[in-house]
Amino acid sequence: MYQHNEPLSFDNLPNAVSQLIEEVGEMKTMLQTIADREGQPEKKWMSVDDLIIYLPGKPARQTIYSWVWKKAIPYHKAGAKLQFLRSEIDAWILGETFSVDDDEDVVRLPVKARPITPKKGGRR
Repeated sequence: MYQHNEPLSFDNLPNAVSQLIEEVGEMKTMLQTIADREGQPEKKWMSVDDLIIYLPGKPARQTIYSWVWKKAIPYHKAGAKLQFLRSEIDAWILGETFSVDDDEDVVRLPVKARPITPKKGGRR
């Protein structure tokens, strides 16, 4: 086997070329592994605080909890902690269908697309 610190000569040229081909093959395999990893979207999880920062309009924390209670936003629970998958939130903002806690697909509109209902009560 050719060593990199040896001077290259006609006698060790076949071994050097063989080793070079082998190393190039290993590099191709490593590059393909990296490319495959980058081709798959990484799941980006967000907390309630992250979601507040991410959403346009920066809704209040209580608004987000209200949406979760109404199942108006896609969410996941890890124990008692709420988590939101960025790709699902992006789809929700665009008004796409999603499901929450069951197999039934429901269509939910983002808040800005919902009709405004007048509030009852208040000061007179």
